[in-house]
Amino acid sequence: EIYNEIEDNRPKVETVLAQGQEYLKRGSNAASNLQHNLRTLKQRWDSVTARANDKKIKLEIALKEATEFHEALQSFVDWLTNAEKILSNLKPVSRVLDTIQQQIEEHKVFQKDVSAHREIMLQLDKKGTHLKYFSQKQDVILIKNLLIS
Repeated sequence: EIYNEIEDNRPKVETVLAQGQEYLKRGSNAASNLQHNLRTLKQRWDSVTARANDKKIKLEIALKEATEFHEALQSFVDWLTNAEKILSNLKPVSRVLDTIQQQIEEHKVFQKDVSAHREIMLQLDKKGTHLKYFSQKQDVILIKNLLIS
């Protein structure tokens, strides 16, 4: 919002600077004072626009990181919910050899899936820790709660 306001005022500042330069070309007793004021205006304007642009870039990066984190976390939570359903819907351990061998194979596949998602969980934890380190205090609490759940 601030960045947009700065951009909205860009034509006004540029017009003032151009008019000031025109006035200087015509010559005046107050030219040195005007020239100093124009130089100061230009320096301050350049500083404000540079800082606003830097802030905009940082905010865009933070938004991208937060969005990626939340999407990955949601995907992991969805997988975890599904894994819990699979575990709760397992049939009792069979005593028939063919059936138990099939159950063992299914369990091995499930274990591989869990192992693969363990790495994703560690990456999410690492990313969450990174976000906590660079976030404001109220956001840190939210990120901690997301990681705990």
